[in-house]
Amino acid sequence: MKAFGRVLTAFGLLVLFSFRADGHDPSMANHEWFNKQEMNAAARKRLGVPWKSCCDNGDVFKTRFRVGEDRSDQWQYLKDGEWKTIPPDIIKEEDTPDRTPVLFINRPTGVELCFFLPRGGL
Repeated sequence: MKAFGRVLTAFGLLVLFSFRADGHDPSMANHEWFNKQEMNAAARKRLGVPWKSCCDNGDVFKTRFRVGEDRSDQWQYLKDGEWKTIPPDIIKEEDTPDRTPVLFINRPTGVELCFFLPRGGL
């Protein structure tokens, strides 16, 4: 039984060290995508902010999304057990790296900065 444990440990170490972490790492490509995202001009004007970056001034908010109950083009996200409407001036129709919805929210204020629509369903 000890021999099996050693083989399993050796196999685990082999798998662990076989993954490369270089410029072609998909997670690095995603990191670059997030850092490049900018707010829409209308949202910047409404919020009265001088900065453009979604990422430098906000964090990705992990949650659930849905289309408004009236099936309009209105999008909503779940925060603290309540569905909140996503302001239309922050919606961007560009693809995300994994084609899922992404919402950036300002850290201190909780204000929505950028929302990227999902491609291929929720």
